[in-house]
Amino acid sequence: MSEHPGFCPACFAPLAQEADTCPACGARMADLSARDYREKLVHALLHPLADVRMRAIIALGLRGEPETADALVKCAMNHPTDVVQGLEIIRSLARMKETEAARTALSLLQARHPAHAVREAAGRKLECSTLE
Repeated sequence: MSEHPGFCPACFAPLAQEADTCPACGARMADLSARDYREKLVHALLHPLADVRMRAIIALGLRGEPETADALVKCAMNHPTDVVQGLEIIRSLARMKETEAARTALSLLQARHPAHAVREAAGRKLECSTLE
């Protein structure tokens, strides 16, 4: 039996430390712990706690993988009132350098994000000749 942080890593339901399977969603803890780190970070963008999402956003930005751009945009759009999170997502996208995925993601945020500050920050990054 492996210990976990007191919630299911799949559905984020409260979970006893010694549980092998989540009673809410049926996920097996051994299967979840075997997932790729990038997959775990992308899944953490769905977490109900803002600080957990923020840590995942920062980690994904440091990794700079264009494959995560869509997940970052979805996170920003799912939490439109969290402007600080939205601005960190802009920084994370900018770390992806000159990639089509980053440009597309920034364009979407510039055009559609409800927060003016996020739209403006995305526009400024797009105006730069190079990202980050």
